[in-house]
Amino acid sequence: MLRKDRRRKQRQKELCEAAKGSGSLTSWIKKRVQSEINTALPSSIISSSKRSNPATATLYPIIRCVLKRRVCLSSLSDCQQYECVGRPGACDKNVFEPVCDTDGQVHSSVCHLQQAGKTLAYQGQCQEACRKPQQVCGHNGETYDTVCHAFSDRVAVDYKGPCNAVGHVSGMAPDSACSLVSCPAVSTPGCHPITPPGACCPICASMLQIIWNQKQMNTFSKLNKNQFVTVRDVLQILRLYVSVPQCDVFGYLSINNQLVVLIAPVDHHPTPLQVEACSKEAEKIDALINYASPTLVSHVPLSAFLSSEIRTSSIHSKSSVPSPPLLLALLVAAAPGLLLL
Repeated sequence: MLRKDRRRKQRQKELCEAAKGSGSLTSWIKKRVQSEINTALPSSIISSSKRSNPATATLYPIIRCVLKRRVCLSSLSDCQQYECVGRPGACDKNVFEPVCDTDGQVHSSVCHLQQAGKTLAYQGQCQEACRKPQQVCGHNGETYDTVCHAFSDRVAVDYKGPCNAVGHVSGMAPDSACSLVSCPAVSTPGCHPITPPGACCPICASMLQIIWNQKQMNTFSKLNKNQFVTVRDVLQILRLYVSVPQCDVFGYLSINNQLVVLIAPVDHHPTPLQVEACSKEAEKIDALINYASPTLVSHVPLSAFLSSEIRTSSIHSKSSVPSPPLLLALLVAAAPGLLLL
């Protein structure tokens, strides 16, 4: 009996180690972590906790884990690619971090999802358009089951289908690797789009390429009990600085370790006015970073930003470019309905 317990404990350790990493998970690790940690491991833990030996029950508390991809900016602690919750009855009723299950039902948190015996699909509210799997490739080079899965990671979509190419890293590099990729049409007529580093398809949005200080990120992590700082954490904070509800913030860590931030319209077919409004929002954040504004550095992770370089999409048609009063009208009209998600 004790030998079996030792084997289970060793298996638990191996699975947890397999789930740790500094960036993306390979496909076999995803399947292993998803199927074994989220299903097989909890079963063995629960069965072990029911044994008569109290020492064994202490070694195997009732927990359940779900896959949660992270890209960490701090390096002091392991960048865990999973999230675990304790006993189902211990869910905090005051926590509201909505998640969607594979049946299209929303739950207040991962803990409440586990309590209902459901399987996690993605973070955030359930969306009708994402009920059926339709793989997309994110700008971070990861394949997602749906657009909603990508957006829950704060990643914008490069093209439909699984990722099968790596785009150019700089403006001077050839993009022959993307020749087989079918890119969607530019969403806004007259838009001169940009192509983010590593992407294949142009997008009508604005982009910040941010250089950041690794040592400062590690210091923040250390002060916060070695809790890792992730790309998603930083993007969520940056969303607070976007005052136009028609614009949202996405991003990823590029191959040269820069934080790439996209401020893009949320509509499928944005108007030139919305594109221009998002450009103004990007220019505002760019200025806050480069001038080390106290408004920005008051949020601890953002104070690790050293500099920012901006690229914005432009509108060819002069009639499509909004005048300053018109842009101001958009901001004023949007202000009463501003919702920070």
